[in-house]
Amino acid sequence: MNLYWVWSYLVAFWTTVVMGCIQPVNWSNCWPPDWLMQGVHDYMRARAPYSEERNILQSLEKADGLGGLDGCQTDP
Repeated sequence: MNLYWVWSYLVAFWTTVVMGCIQPVNWSNCWPPDWLMQGVHDYMRARAPYSEERNILQSLEKADGLGGLDGCQTDP
């Protein structure tokens, strides 16, 4: 059951991309495969959502020197 998701992704990729790109009418949309690298980049970013924003907030906390963005004060 663990490898079922890999199999389902491969089957979906085969039926939509490979079989679609075999048809000559779609060759202009399939080559060069720039869309593939963009998809890989999107997948890698989706694995760690908001990681860039988290890094920015953590750097602000370190720069504050008080342990929090507001200095841990309850009243402004």
